[in-house]
Amino acid sequence: MSSTKREFLALVDCNNFFASCEQLFNPKLQGRPVVVLSNNDGCVVARSKEAKALGIPMGVPAFKCRELFFREKVEILSSNFALYGDMSERVMATLEQFGFPLEIYSIDEAFLRLPLMDFEKIGHQVRDTVKQWTGLPVSMGIGSTKTLAKAANKIAKGGAGVVALRTEEEIVKRLKDFPVRDLWGIGSGYTERLKEGGIHTALQLKNCSDAWIKKTLSVGGLRTVWELRGIPCEIEGSELPKTVVCSRSFGKEVHRLKDLQEAVASFAATAGRRLREQEVACTYLSVFATTNRFQDDYASHSASVRLSSPTSYTPDLIKHALEALDSIFQEGWAYKRAGVMCAEIISEHQRQLDIWSGGLDKKEALMRLMDEINDTYGKKTIHFAAEGVAPAWKPQSSKRSPLYTTSWEELPVAKAV
Repeated sequence: MSSTKREFLALVDCNNFFASCEQLFNPKLQGRPVVVLSNNDGCVVARSKEAKALGIPMGVPAFKCRELFFREKVEILSSNFALYGDMSERVMATLEQFGFPLEIYSIDEAFLRLPLMDFEKIGHQVRDTVKQWTGLPVSMGIGSTKTLAKAANKIAKGGAGVVALRTEEEIVKRLKDFPVRDLWGIGSGYTERLKEGGIHTALQLKNCSDAWIKKTLSVGGLRTVWELRGIPCEIEGSELPKTVVCSRSFGKEVHRLKDLQEAVASFAATAGRRLREQEVACTYLSVFATTNRFQDDYASHSASVRLSSPTSYTPDLIKHALEALDSIFQEGWAYKRAGVMCAEIISEHQRQLDIWSGGLDKKEALMRLMDEINDTYGKKTIHFAAEGVAPAWKPQSSKRSPLYTTSWEELPVAKAV
C-alpha cells in the first residue's frame, strides 16, 4: 500500500457495547464481570472485559455456566435493546460532529472516511469526545480498506485504543502475528481450510497466490486477501437480501391457536417493516412453528405461500401468514418457537404488479405514516389488532435493567445526601 493514499477508513467500535451500556448506568457493575443474555434469557450475547477474563464464551447457553456464574459472582442481565439502541444513536450522532463521511455498519460500529492526516491525534480526539459525551469507551482502527481497518481495530482493543495501518511496513509488522481466524470475512470453516494449508496468520494469507486462495476460499476469500493488500473490494451498489426472517422463542409454551396467531402476526409486521426499510418487497412467504427442541417429542412444521404480486404491505403479509399458520397448527401441541420468512426479494422499484394490485399508492402512504409514527413515538405505538395487546408469548426478560433513557417512568433519580 502506498503511503500517498489520500483516503483511509476508520472503524470506530464500542468496546463490549451491551455490557458497557449496563455498567454506565449502574456504577455498581463497574469492575465486575457482567454478561447480557439473548431473548428469553437463553444464551450469552455480550460480556464485559471482566467476564471475558473468566473465559466465558460468546453464545454459550446460560444454564451451562450456572456454577461459574455463582462462583465468580457474575452479574446476569437480560437484553435491554431500547437502551442499547438509544445509546447507539448518541454515539453515531457524536461521530457525525467530526464532519467526516459516516457509514453506520452495526449498532456499535461505524466507518469514517478520513483524508491523510495525523491519525493518532484524530483517533484519540474521537475516543475522548465519545467518552465525554456518551460515557462509552470506543476503539479506532484505521486502514486503506475495511478489512485492514477491522484488523487494526481488533489490535487497538488490545490496549492502544487507536491503531493506524498506513504503510506496507506497518501492515507487515501488525499482520505477522494476527491470527487468521480473527480476520473479517474468515469464519470457522475458512479457518480450518487455511490451517490445513499451513496458513495461520493474516500475513501468510496476504502473501498467498490468488489462484490458491480462489480455489480454497472462493471469490469471497479472494476479496479479503486483496483488501489485506490495500485494494478496496467494496461491491458497488447495495445487494438485495436473500431473505428477511423474524422469529422468536416464547417466554413460555403456547398452546392456544389465538396466542400463536398473535405471535405470527407480530412477526409478519416486523418482517414487513424490515422490507420497507430496505426498499424491497417479497413474493414468497413461509411460516414455521416448533415445539421445545430440548424435549424428546420435538416437532416442527412449516407452510409457504406464493403471493400474487411482490409486497411489503403489512396487512397482506399478516393475512397470508395467518392462513399458512392455520394449515399447520396442531391442537394439543406445546409450541415454543415460531417465525415468518420472506423470500424471493426484489427491489420495490422493479415490481411488476398484477390487475389486483390497485391502490398501491395508498398502501405505501399508509405504511410510511405508520412507520413514521412508530419511529417518533416508539416501537409498536401503532400496531395491528391481530398482534394482540398483552401477548402470552412475550419473551422472558426477568433480569432486564431499567429503560434509563427511553421511559419517563424508569429515568434514574439523583438524590442529594
